[in-house]
Amino acid sequence: MKRTKIRAAVLPALAVLLLCAASASAETLKFTGSPGFLLSPIMVVGVYTPEGNTNFATFHRGGVVSSGADGGGMRVAFGINNSERSYTYRCLKASGACTINLPSVKYMSEAALFGHFSGRPLSGDAPLLSANGGYQDKLAPTGLTARKGEAVNAPMIEEFPISLECEFEDEIAVSGGRPNRLMILKVKKVWADEAYIDAGGKINPLNDAADSSIVFYSNSTSASGGFYGYGEFVGKSGEVSKPYKDDKPGHGGGGSSGCDTGTGAIALLALAPFVLRRKK
Repeated sequence: MKRTKIRAAVLPALAVLLLCAASASAETLKFTGSPGFLLSPIMVVGVYTPEGNTNFATFHRGGVVSSGADGGGMRVAFGINNSERSYTYRCLKASGACTINLPSVKYMSEAALFGHFSGRPLSGDAPLLSANGGYQDKLAPTGLTARKGEAVNAPMIEEFPISLECEFEDEIAVSGGRPNRLMILKVKKVWADEAYIDAGGKINPLNDAADSSIVFYSNSTSASGGFYGYGEFVGKSGEVSKPYKDDKPGHGGGGSSGCDTGTGAIALLALAPFVLRRKK
């Protein structure tokens, strides 16, 4: 699989989630008690253990927190529940680096596997066998390929269509009864399968191949959550808001972006142009 590396400094947000609430009467509104319906990309975090083994774990709370448009570099973040028990957290803090790997629908099963088992030292009742020095090798049963990053000391998954090499920058304690942490990462280099890059230099979240869509997650689909693929493209932000920017009676001319209150829509805007360097 041929991949392309992208300068992170010019990389804008990987995806912006816009929620537009449809008008509703009080009779139709119901209290749900949870914002778990909010979609987020599945992020498989890759780290090296202190012994130099690869470890991959799946997270679904996070996204872009700074696009780097001001020249300060792009930041992404993901949340770790109960960080004191997380082996990924310990490895990330020890190495100071990780990768964020975005799977396609083709690899949903593998992404789920990485999230269900720990890569910490094996115990007697560990569900997976190990062949590398007493640690669970979660990659082995999948047949996927680990590849060392160029910018940071962390492993990527070659078969996943998009990978970000990241440097640990900060962490924020998140209250919730347990020692949860929001990990802030500075993106150093971005890789993308060339099949996901169009002629204009933009990364698309899917292509014409079967099962090519990048995977998203909703925690409210069932008791254990559910996976979603990327839907059809419905329009660019500047174009769909144009009627409200035009100087028309009742519209007030140009102004801040917004949503038609008569429309309930969820639009995932994929990526703006990139400066590319082709991998030889």
